[in-house]
Amino acid sequence: MMKDLTELTTKCIRCGFCLESCPTFRETGDEIQSPRGRIYLARSAAEGKLSFPDIAPALDLCLGCRACETACPSGVEYGHILELARKELPQPLAKKALLGLVTSGWFMRGQLFAGRVYRPSRIPSFVSRAVSGEPAVVRPPMPSKSGWSNEPEFPPVIGEVAALRGCVMGDLFPRVHQATARLLRRVGYSIRWLDGCCGALHAHQGQWLNGKEKAHTLLAKAEIPLVLNSAGCGAHLRGQKTTNQVVDLTEFLVQNGLLDLLEDAPGIPATITYHDACHLAHGQGVTSPPRQLIQAIPHLDYVELPDADHCCGSAGLYNVLQPAMASKLGAKKLQSIRETKCHIIAMGNPGCQAWIHQLVDESPVEIMVLHTAELLESAFSGLPE
Repeated sequence: MMKDLTELTTKCIRCGFCLESCPTFRETGDEIQSPRGRIYLARSAAEGKLSFPDIAPALDLCLGCRACETACPSGVEYGHILELARKELPQPLAKKALLGLVTSGWFMRGQLFAGRVYRPSRIPSFVSRAVSGEPAVVRPPMPSKSGWSNEPEFPPVIGEVAALRGCVMGDLFPRVHQATARLLRRVGYSIRWLDGCCGALHAHQGQWLNGKEKAHTLLAKAEIPLVLNSAGCGAHLRGQKTTNQVVDLTEFLVQNGLLDLLEDAPGIPATITYHDACHLAHGQGVTSPPRQLIQAIPHLDYVELPDADHCCGSAGLYNVLQPAMASKLGAKKLQSIRETKCHIIAMGNPGCQAWIHQLVDESPVEIMVLHTAELLESAFSGLPE
């Protein structure tokens, strides 16, 4: 592991192109809180010049958004460096407990029940305080309401793809899965739903081997193309050395004719903007397909979101582990959203969706927050309530 980490960090030529792409550097102005600063620290720890506990604060404040990878001219695999370095950090019991709970279906369902019972009260999370030592900013999420009850006339099935229920999406955003299934049927594909955790959150939080094992266990179940509607899951699964075809939902829909179908859709008469989920834009390089599809919806007015690819502060468990920085980044994202004067904002990741929904809900503006799949299905079936 030490040799791998050293080799990865030596690719950094310290050019500085990454600095302005890094949310924490832009907020702090601190070289240590930049990608090249963290790479230097990781290399020093790998070579024994520093201890890994010494560099933990700098690594912990990193969002893992991978915007630096998009900016880097040398192809530095920062996301991999971060995961390997975090693998060597001490793992607090509270953080382990949080990770286990969030990826547990029964815990998520319990959180949703608590949200229904106690909302609109903000309930400080005991786990959040235990891990971060700061006041909690994340409140129990509310699940999406029911979707569309009509049953369209779909074309004959020409193929089958696999899709992931996920640790969060199935319970928190069931309407996203419904929209995903309907869109895939519109282009002729049925879905085989897979259960299980992809391991993305584990890898991000230093449980690298556990995350890798979970990914390969899941990929072994998918002998057909795996279509993902969660940016975090997609980036992690694509990063594995596998022969599986892993593709984002928007890529698959563009490749299989949804653009043509949208030409005759009823459309949506609204102003719409789009937020780039970090692990879709920077982790997978998928930025054009969602925009192509959204802009093909009849009757809408598309407005590009300022700093669309800047992290919203959700970043997996980040808004629980680092609530102060998450709140600063969330406030900036909300201001950018408000500048567009949009009626609807779309995105391709459940973590972003839950966090931005909370930010919007706590503001005086009325904006509908939808997953890209929900927005696209709404072009055919009307907006959900």
